[in-house]
Amino acid sequence: MRNFEFQVELDGTAEEVWQLLTEGEGITRWFAPEARVTPGLGGTVRLSWGPGMEGEAPITGWEPGQRFEWTESSGRVITFTLAAADGGRTVLRLVHSGFGMDGSFDNEFDSTGNGWRSFLAMLAWDLRAERGRAWRHVFRMQMGERDRGEWQAAVLRALAFAREDGGISWRLGDGLSFRGEVLFEREPGYLIVTLGSAGAFALFLEPCGGTTALTSSWMLRGEAVARAEEIDTAWGAILQALT
Repeated sequence: MRNFEFQVELDGTAEEVWQLLTEGEGITRWFAPEARVTPGLGGTVRLSWGPGMEGEAPITGWEPGQRFEWTESSGRVITFTLAAADGGRTVLRLVHSGFGMDGSFDNEFDSTGNGWRSFLAMLAWDLRAERGRAWRHVFRMQMGERDRGEWQAAVLRALAFAREDGGISWRLGDGLSFRGEVLFEREPGYLIVTLGSAGAFALFLEPCGGTTALTSSWMLRGEAVARAEEIDTAWGAILQALT
């Protein structure tokens, strides 16, 4: 079997990190747009990215402030382990185990690994700069026939995405311009950027049964929360024009 193992040092105490891993509202700040946790050993984790993309799994490990684990219906196991570090920081170790060695699992293995790298970057960003701020997670998924590299390039052109002075700038229609930095990038198909004080934006393009699945998350913060519908409408219009 193939496994993933990641380790990251986070700007937060074990208690703060634990809340973001094990409480529904905490999970929606950096991971799934909808989440519900029934805590404790034998409890459940329910995550949803929309109809047909939801699931519930039993909690198979629960040591508050130290270890959190759930087991998927496929038998794969996701384990988070926390350890205190200097300066009130926390070392998070994530292991996702149980992927088959057969080549038919390669795409799933690749997308899962890049997904976790992306989400851990979001978790680190939230703890570093965004804790305590109001938030809203706006999610979209769209299928397309384009190659994912070609589709990503088309999306970035439509957003007038530009790299300048070590940062990035882009716009989403009239009155919605952003400046920020890249949090995570892996070509083709994975990009997370900050939106200045407005939050962050995550874009994923992944192979899906002969087509490409484009998923996006607007991790809005502060005053941008009040503009969520405006941002989602403008983004939806761009996607519609490209498909």
